[in-house]
Amino acid sequence: MADDRPINFIENIWHYLSPFSAHQISIWGETFATIEHAYHWRRFKAGPARADIKAAPSPERCLQLSHHFKAQPELLDAAFNKDAVMEALFRAKLAQHPHLQEVLKLTGTRVLLKEISADAYWGTGPEGSGQNQMGKLWMKLRAELP
Repeated sequence: MADDRPINFIENIWHYLSPFSAHQISIWGETFATIEHAYHWRRFKAGPARADIKAAPSPERCLQLSHHFKAQPELLDAAFNKDAVMEALFRAKLAQHPHLQEVLKLTGTRVLLKEISADAYWGTGPEGSGQNQMGKLWMKLRAELP
């Protein structure tokens, strides 16, 4: 059966906190189209996997490539710490795009959730059973804002 519900394609301000948002970031001596690109680039050792991920035309394609390359464990950087990398990326995003500090402040004291059933670590996971580490990280950074 076809889904005939309308699709609201207008971005809202909270999307700016997403790693997929179109906020270029410079870190580790490199410039990336999005945090998603930088995060997945950092996951791998120097070489073709990094080059392909960095050149991906969209964050969605970047994620697909990362999943593809993860099937080849020899390409993974053993020193990769996903929590430390994501925190460094979000801090860089806030520093390089100061208007995002104001967006984050607008969330007040509300709980921040990455509502996605497919990601039980960064998101809320299936049926809300996930760790929501991305939401927790944003709330930590929000608490540090002046």
